[in-house]
Amino acid sequence: MRLTKNNPTGFTVLELLIAIGIIGMLILVGSVLLGTARERSRDSKRLSDLDITRRALEDYFHNNNRYPQAPTPTMLGAEGYKVICSGTPTGFAETRSACGNATVFLDPVPLPPEPQPAQLSGYIYTSVSPNSTYVIDAALEGAINGLQGRVQVSPGGLQVNQ
Repeated sequence: MRLTKNNPTGFTVLELLIAIGIIGMLILVGSVLLGTARERSRDSKRLSDLDITRRALEDYFHNNNRYPQAPTPTMLGAEGYKVICSGTPTGFAETRSACGNATVFLDPVPLPPEPQPAQLSGYIYTSVSPNSTYVIDAALEGAINGLQGRVQVSPGGLQVNQ
């Protein structure tokens, strides 16, 4: 009987290392792109939240001839500032039921997505006496549509806060 030598099958160590290296680079590039996409998504949500809130505040102004008042710069969505409605002296309420039968303009006031940028946490509302205008300060994580860093929303729209 004659024995034949079989050709070895499988991969060499070098081939395995090259394959692992290529997979590692693909994972690294994918995670960087995914992180950037998530950041842009959070910033897009922030801009959308600010626009929704601005529209609700404009509706409030047209019905009440003033903007809601906050005695000090206040984080929107915090306790007492979760709903915008006509049924309270300030224009803000904790719940929809606290507004009674009055017109509700925004329920709930949107909260910024997590994680929040280090420059500013949340959407900070400031009413300017005598409630004839307002400013909402916010911050973006990255750059989107030519905006980056701190931004402000007022009746005039969105602008970069220098």
